[in-house]
Amino acid sequence: MIMKHLKFLSVLFLLIALAGCGADVTFDDDDTTDTSLRNNTNRNNTSASAVYGRLEFPKLRGGSDNVVIIHNASFGVNYCVEWDTEIHAQRWTCYQMHPGNTSKATDRKPKDNSGAEFSEYPNDRDLDAQYHFTVDPYWGSGYDHGHIIASADRAYSYNEQANRQTFYMTNMQPQVNGFNAAVWATMEAKVRAWNSNTFRDTLYVVKGGTIDDEKNIIKYLGGGRNKIPVPKYFFMALLCKNKDAGNGGYKALAFWIQHQSNDTKDLTPFVVNIDRLEELTGIDFFCNLPDDIENAVESLPRENVLRAWGFN
Repeated sequence: MIMKHLKFLSVLFLLIALAGCGADVTFDDDDTTDTSLRNNTNRNNTSASAVYGRLEFPKLRGGSDNVVIIHNASFGVNYCVEWDTEIHAQRWTCYQMHPGNTSKATDRKPKDNSGAEFSEYPNDRDLDAQYHFTVDPYWGSGYDHGHIIASADRAYSYNEQANRQTFYMTNMQPQVNGFNAAVWATMEAKVRAWNSNTFRDTLYVVKGGTIDDEKNIIKYLGGGRNKIPVPKYFFMALLCKNKDAGNGGYKALAFWIQHQSNDTKDLTPFVVNIDRLEELTGIDFFCNLPDDIENAVESLPRENVLRAWGFN
């Protein structure tokens, strides 16, 4: 488990109680009367951009090989990507789902028949051109262009731009079709099912594939500046806020799944808590939450996570 900070004794007592009853963890995030419980020792540095402080953001990896791409649409931030310029792959995509960006529905972006470069899956306009692909390594590889933020998660009737941005190459990971069109699609649909006014005020979503450890990479496609890894595992990390649940409730859940053909509809075996996902990926999720909230929601036992998210 990634240790971010010391847990406060009161939080430990709370977790012991929750482990017995399976209740959701709830906090009032506007309550700042006890500043000792408002600490945030591992939050992102926002001097470069205030966007880095949004709740969906993991801890930024930093370093000269990593860049953060912020995609904006007419309503504001659409989604963000941490891109590794050496590996030529996205480490994660993060975004929000709430009533303000959940209007329905535009069709999936049609293929551009203009003959432009990568007309269906273009290079990212917000990524420096020196990092652009010169050929598409996916074509002829046997792997799908696997969306990380799904096209259907940005199906705005009023903002086709937001949907088109989901087709950028920086939002893709290689996926076998029996995974992409099957269990991954089932997970995506499950996230959209949770994106309802009866379940959340806001969903904070992080998705990606494993690119940072050779043992978690199946193979590489292409070569040179067009060489990309094929992840062995994919993940989703979800944080839900619902102000009606105990004066500002948070709960979190993660999926961790091996990249292989799988058409199961039962997602229960792939559920882990956030602490476990952090161990598996080395990524510090939801680091911008106050420490007390982050500790509690991320370490909730798996059985309690399943109950809180309606699996049993």
